[in-house]
Amino acid sequence: MYRGFCLGYTIASIIITMGLGKGILFVIISLVLQNIILIPAIIAIAVSGFNLYKSIVKNKNKENIKIEVLRHTIFSLIMLLLLCLASVVEILISTNILKKIIKYF
Repeated sequence: MYRGFCLGYTIASIIITMGLGKGILFVIISLVLQNIILIPAIIAIAVSGFNLYKSIVKNKNKENIKIEVLRHTIFSLIMLLLLCLASVVEILISTNILKKIIKYF
């Protein structure tokens, strides 16, 4: 919720400062590209953690818990790769696109 509030506030501030057309273009390039990957990955990790918690509380069988922990760990590693991909998008792709488009602002 905090991330969503900060992202919304930042987007609104940029659009008000730069104007509608330039502001939306700047926001899409600088903020939205990586957050398309980042926010669903964070939500997926949270849901997976909640499901792990529910399975631990619900099932007291240690074998089922081990399987759920392994499943959550593998899923978390996959989401970690997506988070790294979002970082690469933010560092390389967004920055290079902004360098090319900033001339038009």
